[in-house]
Amino acid sequence: MDVGLLAEALDAYVPEIMGHCGTPGLSVAVGVGTEVALARAYGLADLATGRPMTVDTVGPTGSDCKTYTGVAVMQLVERGLIGLDDPIDEHFPIVNPHGARPITLRDLLTHRSGLGTNMGNWDRLPPSPLGEHLRRVFAAGRSDAYGGTVVPFWAGPVGAQYTYSNVGIALVGHLVELLNPDGVTLSEWVRRHVFQPLAMDSTVFPRAQHPDFVPAGMLDRRSTGYATLPGFTFTLPQMYPGDYPAGSALSTPSDHARFVLALLNGGGGVLKPETAEQMITTQASGGTLMGPNQDHSVGLVFNVFGGEHPYIGHGGEYPWGWCHFTRGWTEDRVALVVSANQYDLGDLRLSDRPSHAAARLVAEIVTAWVHGADLRPRRGPAAARSYLAGLLIGDRLTTRLGIATQPAPEDVARIAESAVVELPWDAEAFRQGVAEVRMTAHPLRDNAETVRREVPAHEMEVLKRQLGVPGLGSK
Repeated sequence: MDVGLLAEALDAYVPEIMGHCGTPGLSVAVGVGTEVALARAYGLADLATGRPMTVDTVGPTGSDCKTYTGVAVMQLVERGLIGLDDPIDEHFPIVNPHGARPITLRDLLTHRSGLGTNMGNWDRLPPSPLGEHLRRVFAAGRSDAYGGTVVPFWAGPVGAQYTYSNVGIALVGHLVELLNPDGVTLSEWVRRHVFQPLAMDSTVFPRAQHPDFVPAGMLDRRSTGYATLPGFTFTLPQMYPGDYPAGSALSTPSDHARFVLALLNGGGGVLKPETAEQMITTQASGGTLMGPNQDHSVGLVFNVFGGEHPYIGHGGEYPWGWCHFTRGWTEDRVALVVSANQYDLGDLRLSDRPSHAAARLVAEIVTAWVHGADLRPRRGPAAARSYLAGLLIGDRLTTRLGIATQPAPEDVARIAESAVVELPWDAEAFRQGVAEVRMTAHPLRDNAETVRREVPAHEMEVLKRQLGVPGLGSK
């Protein structure tokens, strides 16, 4: 694997991605084998001061830290302090009113406890200690989203379906606090038994990202988070999740990549090999999850995907300003972590939000690299975009309408000359694209093959979003 080639591709594509998504700053780390092989940062950590994003800039992981909580509790499972299939009501009084059976630790780690989806119980003040917070949440018995008027607190019987729950993972964190032999908080247990052994020196897991809970200097290294809408960038007040084991960590992509590599390499000394394998292999069906790929399962906290290059994944967003993305290829032993200081406020599906789309588009590039594809752009950004626009115009003037004759060269020239464009433009590439499209016996198939031949898949993902044609080349 040529890491230098990947670095060149990221340097070429990431600025395009950020410009398209309106992302102020973005940091990337790629781990290979047992080491972080590549770290890159782009854009700004703070727009007001011009502070650049660097590989040492710290960002909130959001829900990506659920995996830290999962490892912490599995360390207690290894010590015999709790079993995966032990009812958790022995330690915290909780009963699913839909019955079926008691909730187990495995149910919580696979999001199959019956708890409904919730936002994380956020507030503008740091939360209470975890046990106190959870007792109040379960006594209220309602979701935090819109005051419990939209989503039920209990979604169904235990084990019936996958329903992503921040409260469920917060409860796992509380079990760590109740049962760990050091008698310390979740934050301290993870610091001692996960971050220190893995040399994750730029990672903390506080109750709140607040000076009372974060080491001196760490908050100074944090990027400024931005809430975005098309044409708008806001800096909103700091928010704190009450369900903090599900979303309050700070890290760098390099540190988090070390954590993922540890799991891909038999536990990395923080878990036994068989325990690490449990976390990253299928434990239950995934059901319907947020995201574009519905065909996957769930391990212990991690999402698990199959295919020729199987991988695990998770992600996180921290309201209202940051996005975090993780992917780990289990057989290739490659880890990708992306951190961006953007949280888009549009009511889009998670994977369609510009903040999350930026990370997914970076993942397309790294995925192509893992698969051994040639990452070199066939054309520069302006030429690639213009060529693709030409293919679309050619389609609209011929095959889309069932017209066999191509437009005359002078018509194509006139279109190019009269075009009003707001992006860098290559008229010759545009004319070439128009000429590529023609009526055949199987125009959809043949023209899709032209697209795939002329525009590499990882580049296509960027261009399709820029031009608003998500289905192009999919036939």
